[in-house]
Amino acid sequence: MGSKYVVNGGVTRRQELGLLDVAKGVPAVASGRAFSQTGWGTAAELARAAVGAKGTDVPQLWLCGGSGALPPVYQRLVVEGAEPALIRRHGCTVGVRYEDEHARYCLLTGVLPSDLSVSREAQTTAVFEGIEDALTDAGMTFAHVARTWLYMDKILEWYDPFNRARDAFFRSRKVYDGLVPASTGIGSANLCGAAITACAIAVQPKVRGAVTVEAVPSPLQCAALQYGSSFSRAVEIGTPECRTLMVSGTASIEPGGATAFVDDVKRQIQLTMDVVEAILVSRGMGWKDATRAVMYLKKAAYMEEWQAWLKAHALESMPLLTIEADVCRDDLLVELEIDTVKKA
Repeated sequence: MGSKYVVNGGVTRRQELGLLDVAKGVPAVASGRAFSQTGWGTAAELARAAVGAKGTDVPQLWLCGGSGALPPVYQRLVVEGAEPALIRRHGCTVGVRYEDEHARYCLLTGVLPSDLSVSREAQTTAVFEGIEDALTDAGMTFAHVARTWLYMDKILEWYDPFNRARDAFFRSRKVYDGLVPASTGIGSANLCGAAITACAIAVQPKVRGAVTVEAVPSPLQCAALQYGSSFSRAVEIGTPECRTLMVSGTASIEPGGATAFVDDVKRQIQLTMDVVEAILVSRGMGWKDATRAVMYLKKAAYMEEWQAWLKAHALESMPLLTIEADVCRDDLLVELEIDTVKKA
């Protein structure tokens, strides 16, 4: 939990993470303005917290599922020094566009398919097309997307069809000829009842060469593309002031792509954290540079092992949310995503 301030290009950003009080809802922003807000809880908890409104001035997405054994949580990006231009589709606020001294940014939150009656694959295609359509408000294309988050209801029933739909979209837009975004694909239902919903970050440098957006490989794993999953292990955005590293959802996967340590949550946690740390170290960073992290646990019962790992490594104060959600393979028990920032 907690937050960390990052100043870049004359704009101050902070990721706020916390527990969701179902009686009071999300607390008011102390200073600045929320550009994006997401959260997790059971459907009953989110209903009591009265969240999930469409068409507000804060793009938001509320995800539900799990046993309710872990407390509901929220995260939001709060910005000072920039004004958001809201992006609306189908009566809903789906994102903001804004800029700093170095680049223009488009942050999309909760992009949904317009027709929930079509197949899951068709909904997947519609979500990617929805991202592309929303980016037009910022004068961008899908080629500017640096990272996505893809939340799929009942992910284990249709992860392969999802991958086929994403691959087809990426081929049609020639994504493989440029930057393949970092990504998280996780099992979470949503309050709207869609098979899939998405968030995304797109970046458009103002001056050629002033900002870099580059894929970063994993020293301990093969590229996800080698086993048919279309995302980069991490993407780094570099400006004259700092480097922001966004590490994709990372799990206990061997260098060749197979699941490691089946049925052993303690060793899966250790390998997951080793893999993530190796990515951070490869970019001259470490856990202390974290601005936001999310740990997804397949079962709430794994919380004890996870807390023990954090304590053993003196990382209890890391800005972190822990959520109960299915990972993309039935034998993967945990998955971690993290953002880190280091001054240039």
